[in-house]
Amino acid sequence: MKEHDGKLGLLELIGLVVGSIIGGGVFNLMHDMAVGAGAGAIIIGWVITAIGMVMLALTFQNLTMKRPDLDAGVYSYAEAGFGKYMGFNSAWGYWLSAWLGNVGYATLLMSAVAYFLPVFGNGQNIWSIVAASFILW
Repeated sequence: MKEHDGKLGLLELIGLVVGSIIGGGVFNLMHDMAVGAGAGAIIIGWVITAIGMVMLALTFQNLTMKRPDLDAGVYSYAEAGFGKYMGFNSAWGYWLSAWLGNVGYATLLMSAVAYFLPVFGNGQNIWSIVAASFILW
């Protein structure tokens, strides 16, 4: 059995991305996109998104191979390249985007819960945002 060195390989990273897409409501997203665009536009959008995700994964893989001493993620890369101020900003920006993205996923969950509790409406009202934020905290 291969000893695990604590790093994620390409297959594991692909699994994380696919799991995030599915967990983010990909089934609901298809319906929303189909309402506003044709099949060709949707396929082009998914291809562009897939290319962007692969490029992002390859960028972080390249950074990890070139600078294995940096192990604090986005913060350490920004700090090493642009200084402490940009490292700080990138860390806060990443945290805020992850936090707001999780609120978005949680409000999607509220739209499903609305089937049982109508106060949540379609998941895009103040009660959904409050409940999603409460769950995250």
